[in-house]
Amino acid sequence: MTQTAVSSVLLVIVLVLLVIIFSCLYYLWDKTRKLEFLAIKSANSKPVHQTNGHICGYAGKELFDVLRDRKESPQLIEEMKKSYVFYLSRHLEAALEQGIIDRKKSRPSELECEIAVGGTRGEIISWLPMEVLSKFYVFGRGIDKISDDGNDDVLELESKLKDLVVDALSQLNMDAYAERMSDLISRKYLRDLSNRAEN
Repeated sequence: MTQTAVSSVLLVIVLVLLVIIFSCLYYLWDKTRKLEFLAIKSANSKPVHQTNGHICGYAGKELFDVLRDRKESPQLIEEMKKSYVFYLSRHLEAALEQGIIDRKKSRPSELECEIAVGGTRGEIISWLPMEVLSKFYVFGRGIDKISDDGNDDVLELESKLKDLVVDALSQLNMDAYAERMSDLISRKYLRDLSNRAEN
């Protein structure tokens, strides 16, 4: 009788321990699952930033394709555009500057579709089609050809530059930034010509 009571008590103790162990395991599993859910949720709601050459995990041609084809949510696409617009402008300017430099050297350079573009928040990898870059390059090579009546030439160059910017940005559905970007690039590269034409 005593031996039966002892084995019953031991069985109850073992069952209680098993219930406690399984309860703890279930508690840990449930908390881990909730933490994973919160981590995924917070990662998706983080503000757009660029690190290691990426914007929201996209860089180069992949970034171009996502913006062109709108492969993400509209809110994320808008945030990506806001982050990318400065780098995109610098990429276009780099092709234009190369044209200016090559005009002075009197020999052409080979452009690359993909370049690393630096900025205040770091460097990102930008990719643009060669047809877009070559238009800015050719524009840069011809930027200094103005006649004695330079004001008309400068206005024509500004108009042509604006068309090039609109064409480039429309491929990425970023038309809203075209006016401001063309104005900034004009002031940067055509201001000297305008001043020279006035004197």
